[in-house]
Amino acid sequence: MDNRLTILKLSEKVKAYIEKVEKETGCNVSIKNSSKEGARVKIDCEHKYIRVLINEEEFKKESEEEINYTIIHEVTHGFLVLKKKYCWIKSVNCGLKEGYAIFYLQTMIEDIVVDKIIHEKNYILYSFTTYLDNVKKNMKVIRDKGKGGYFCEKYNDLIHKSKMILTYILAWGYLTYSISDKIDKKTLSEYLKIFQKLCPKHYEEAKKIKEIILKNDIFTSEGYNKTIKECLELWNLKDLVDVYICVKKNGHYDIISI
Repeated sequence: MDNRLTILKLSEKVKAYIEKVEKETGCNVSIKNSSKEGARVKIDCEHKYIRVLINEEEFKKESEEEINYTIIHEVTHGFLVLKKKYCWIKSVNCGLKEGYAIFYLQTMIEDIVVDKIIHEKNYILYSFTTYLDNVKKNMKVIRDKGKGGYFCEKYNDLIHKSKMILTYILAWGYLTYSISDKIDKKTLSEYLKIFQKLCPKHYEEAKKIKEIILKNDIFTSEGYNKTIKECLELWNLKDLVDVYICVKKNGHYDIISI
């Protein structure tokens, strides 16, 4: 493991998790400071590494548990690609709007899988507090301004629409798949109802994605990959991306288009 963080400290629990991922994938995990917001992961199949970039200044006031969760969450994305043959998407000649939509689409589906894995490994969903705060804010705004299909008309561009659908699908995903007793089911259920009532056009899009997820088993690579491809086609994004899986042979990864 290559750890170049200066402010944040990795807990023993995080180190143990990373060592396990390194052993199972045969890839080095590096954790590095970044000037960009939040945290993200970069995966290099050819050179066999998972790189987590995290803004230390942004996270320095967070609890150890929140930092643990954030790093483990990003590492797990890499684990799914390298060990479990979950697909990854490369944008090809995409505009800004399409790029964001592709990112939100993959995030809303893969985060359901990642969070379930983390919880099953006895890591509490510490980011749920932040997510729930966002849900409550969204719910208040939708209640105050949502009558007459306001949001469907005003925020019908690809970026805003896909972001709103992301929030809905994650709320539905927590309710449908999470086994945590810390999930605020009442708030999430209320949010889903309000979204359906006051954002009807966006709800119809979200409903189609739910149906695709439910039809396939996203907790297997075959089902997840099929879900991603069907959702890309649903949003007319299929021709703007290449979809790959990493297959390990004789200690090396081959990148295969699917």
